[in-house]
Amino acid sequence: MSVLAVLALLMPGLAWWALLGKRKQDPLVSLAVIFGTSLALIAFSAQVLFLLKIHLSLLALLALLLLCAGLAAYGLIRRPYHLPKRYRLHLILGLVLWGLVIGWRLFQARGLSLPPWVDSQHHYLIIRAILETGGLPETLSPYLPMPFYYHYGFHASAALFTALSRLPLGRAMLIFGQVLNAGISLSVYALGKTLWRDWRPAAAGALLVSFATRMPAYYLSWGRYTLTAGLVLLPLAMALALRLLRRSHTRSETLTLGLLITGLLLTHYFAAFVLALFLALLALVYLAAHWDKPLTALLRFAPVAIAASLGLLLSGPWLLRVAEYSPASTRVSLAWPGGTAELLDSDRWNYLWSLLSPASNHWLLLPAGLGLILGLVFGQGVSLALWSLALGLLMLPLGQNLGPFRPDHFAIVVFLPVALWAAWLPWQAGRWLGKWLKIGWLKLALPALLLFAWTVWGWHLSANIVNPVTTVVTPADLRALAWVEDHTPQDARFFINTAYWLNESYRGVDGGGWLLPFTGRWSVVPTVFYTFSPDLDYRREIRDWGQRAGEISTCSESFWRLVDDANLDHIYLREGVGSLQPASLAGCQGVQVIYRNEKVWIYRLTNQTLP
Repeated sequence: MSVLAVLALLMPGLAWWALLGKRKQDPLVSLAVIFGTSLALIAFSAQVLFLLKIHLSLLALLALLLLCAGLAAYGLIRRPYHLPKRYRLHLILGLVLWGLVIGWRLFQARGLSLPPWVDSQHHYLIIRAILETGGLPETLSPYLPMPFYYHYGFHASAALFTALSRLPLGRAMLIFGQVLNAGISLSVYALGKTLWRDWRPAAAGALLVSFATRMPAYYLSWGRYTLTAGLVLLPLAMALALRLLRRSHTRSETLTLGLLITGLLLTHYFAAFVLALFLALLALVYLAAHWDKPLTALLRFAPVAIAASLGLLLSGPWLLRVAEYSPASTRVSLAWPGGTAELLDSDRWNYLWSLLSPASNHWLLLPAGLGLILGLVFGQGVSLALWSLALGLLMLPLGQNLGPFRPDHFAIVVFLPVALWAAWLPWQAGRWLGKWLKIGWLKLALPALLLFAWTVWGWHLSANIVNPVTTVVTPADLRALAWVEDHTPQDARFFINTAYWLNESYRGVDGGGWLLPFTGRWSVVPTVFYTFSPDLDYRREIRDWGQRAGEISTCSESFWRLVDDANLDHIYLREGVGSLQPASLAGCQGVQVIYRNEKVWIYRLTNQTLP
């Protein structure tokens, strides 16, 4: 069912490609475009249905997917697809390798009960709300008293995958998220092939991203599903922008780029910002190279500008909603370095170095840097080189602030240019050496050697990519959450152990953090998504309760005051995690054990007034 659900998700993109797509190109690039346009079409369609206030049942969704399949069949009949001989073996090998990448990503997620860490909780909650609504919800009520205005591209596709696969939502998130992660490799291949017009450095770059670099595999540990979906679309949009500057481009490619930009703007704002940076540098390089004919250059760059404008126009209604509701703290702002103390802050530099780890990835920076320099010197991919330098500078902890984006946001996407340049350098060196020594196979041997060396070096670290610290839900927690769903009132309100998170917010430290998304029961910190509420008083109240809960270690007066203030009637604890432990509640009046399994304890508060 999971495989069939993924194939069904490809139907919108297949219909688009069958009717408008470019036929005579690398079939793996076509597959990447089909995957990306499917994600973009699902996101855009969700916005249209939201604006029209239309909610879909599963039967209606199946009817729409059948319509897409019919359109795909019509397009393939009207414009038959004859795969050239040179691409047939290429396609088979490519599909086998991509299947291995998907299998590898799923293997990395083995043993997880629910998606890890903090972001996964509100992603789960949003998908649940979409499934229950039959489309994008106006608000997150009854879970959170706030309007819904988040970037939702991943959630819409994940909700569709969940509905089609009939899997439990947590399991569906894990599987679909890893398929998306494997899709990044396919998109990197499409960008490399478009940039260098040779499958060898493109394939090497894609395989480095799949098996050698820590990112994006480590996104699983953080639950960064929205960024994962955004990075499927980002390289594709970059590749199509480069294509549009060649005379062989078609008008349909302009529409496809506009659609991909639409999907990216609805999927992840930071990834969209990174694309905007690339397009700005691409315009600068292209117009500077044709400065002697400025009018001709502007006309040739027009398709890219038209596509970007189309993307902004199509995603505009949702972006206006975001601007209306988002707190001031999430708006874009600019600040320059504050002084020497910030520049010399060793903690920031150590954190950056850890994000670029392990050692195999640190050493990969060397061929990537040399490749980038040679690319600038010999005019190979100048726009990509400048974009790579810009990402590198923005990730350095120099005290600059492009709020709400932080330097570490740039650090965790820098694997894209690193993999591409590290793959290009040995390929180009092999070409030069092969020509000089008259040994043609060197241009394939050197990239293969680099790929093999770095993959073997970092293999054992990639196999266990999930950080145990970020795995907040154990099998015992999962069983306890299922029990809560079946045996407690829908309006139950839980005390949970909390810890400080980011920007003066607090999070749950164990399975209690999943109470709201998984069971619908309220907890004293109802996921960190409360910080997105436009209601400042509500955010302050939850932050106060979260801070107080993290300081409680017994059933003291401060505990009972919090119980009264937050109107709590249940407690969720796991032994060994958090400040309040089951041993501290032994003998407390008004606290009754109603569930105990392994290390998880659940209590009912029978006396909710201050003793």
